[in-house]
Amino acid sequence: MTSPSHGSFIGTIPKAAYNPTPRPLHGEKPMRRLVLTVLAASLAFADGKSPASKDVELKKAIAGGLAELAAWAQPKKLNAEARGLADEALALDAANAKAKEIQGKATGDSAASETDLKEWASKKAAFGKKIAPLYIDLSKQKHAAKDDLLFDGYFVKGFEWAPKEAGPMIDAAWREAVGKKDWGRALRLLSGAQRVQDDPARAKALREVELREGERTPLVRKASTHDMQYYLVLPKDWSPAKKWPILVYVEGAGANFRGAIENLAGQRGDFNAILITPQTFSSTNVLMDMKAKYTYDTALLQKWEGGEKMKFDEEGFLNVLADVKKEFNGEDRIYITGFSGGGNLTWQMVFCHPEMLVAAAPACPNFYPHQLSAISTDAARETLPVKVFQGDKDGYLESLLEPQWLGAKKLADEKGWKNVSREMVPGAGHDTCWNKVIPFFKAQKK
Repeated sequence: MTSPSHGSFIGTIPKAAYNPTPRPLHGEKPMRRLVLTVLAASLAFADGKSPASKDVELKKAIAGGLAELAAWAQPKKLNAEARGLADEALALDAANAKAKEIQGKATGDSAASETDLKEWASKKAAFGKKIAPLYIDLSKQKHAAKDDLLFDGYFVKGFEWAPKEAGPMIDAAWREAVGKKDWGRALRLLSGAQRVQDDPARAKALREVELREGERTPLVRKASTHDMQYYLVLPKDWSPAKKWPILVYVEGAGANFRGAIENLAGQRGDFNAILITPQTFSSTNVLMDMKAKYTYDTALLQKWEGGEKMKFDEEGFLNVLADVKKEFNGEDRIYITGFSGGGNLTWQMVFCHPEMLVAAAPACPNFYPHQLSAISTDAARETLPVKVFQGDKDGYLESLLEPQWLGAKKLADEKGWKNVSREMVPGAGHDTCWNKVIPFFKAQKK
């Protein structure tokens, strides 16, 4: 599977079909049972015997096939593959006993023989041709509008299992959506298809659809050369004919990234900028506790749970900025604010990359100096406008935020930042202070 060279759209589409590096199955009898199971399900649904519960039965049929495939793979030491298949099965049918059993057995890394790896590739391809139509059929079942993302995700899963066979169907579907100006659906299908298989025609269409949708609703995108994902909202009437300011909001420990950028979009008024909210790790405490708030895979959250979270955030965010500047003609320097735990990355940019900023406005921010990378000596630090907005009724002020502010101010004074100050906001608690932050940024515009 390849990915676009530019930062790709992710969306809130459910996790795509499990598609590891091709690995072979072994032995014919289990596979025959598996294919027969899928074929029997297809025939049962074709005669329309159970329309009221067709989506449930389709999910059970797909899950059953996936569990059979996982049960074959696990004894052949295809452990990662078996776990992925079992996870996919349980996402469709949480009561599937065989999938639960495989989850407990398929531990550790895969260690299959070369012979089994080769066989897995052909067996998986054959299975994909059978399972893909069921996924696509599932995607077409009646559902509530709030579940559009989920059901379009089933279409993408079908395409992932059999790209050659399902390609014409997903292309017809996104073209139909474009014709109806259903930009949300076109975006979900195109971005999902591009994640599976990069295609120049789809990439061009995706770009056009993304621009239309990006002014209306937050887009979820991935950095081009890093795992970081972020929310993006384009300015009203965006065009490539001019440079656009970039306004970044770093969310706090609540990790409500989508809600945060939607709130920012509502607060910006006539500050018509490209809006970015990165899905950061250094802003919260236990990543797995916030799993539902992220669009990352569980494996990535687990990887960084005990790691250097600021390393992920800084490297990823710099990549995000490079992508946005290139793809959406963003200005060279940015405006950045971070609330509470979002202050960590905000201060990181202030102290380590002042030349990249127009201004910074941390709001009721955390500051942990041990997280900082190399302190900058760039001349831009001397005049960079940095203003902390702090609610005077903040319950964390005395015990936590006051000493952290004093530490940040001391470091700034010692290292040559000459324009760092704090404004106490009367009556405000632990708050984003938008009514102060946006006017402050507008005052810095040249």
